[in-house]
Amino acid sequence: MVQKRFYNIEELATILGKTVAAIHGHLARKQFDAVPPPMRLGRRLAWLVEYVDAWIEAKAVKAAAQAEESMRGLSTKIQTGKRGRPTKAEVKARERSVTLPG
Repeated sequence: MVQKRFYNIEELATILGKTVAAIHGHLARKQFDAVPPPMRLGRRLAWLVEYVDAWIEAKAVKAAAQAEESMRGLSTKIQTGKRGRPTKAEVKARERSVTLPG
């Protein structure tokens, strides 16, 4: 029994949750961060099963690392109390402290 070692474009579309047209669009623009690079089998495009699995795993690891980094940055902001634009009261208090000779 021969095991299938390649995905065709329809199978890849199902795995990635994209349409066949979307995959063709990414390939035409050479956006290989959105779909793995294909290989040619005659006139058809094909993807090695092992390569697609490794590509998806690498994307998952990268996303987890970014999420962890984001959470670390969020906890730093919470601890330091930094936020966006200061309130009018904070601006006035800062102006008073600067103008008063110390």
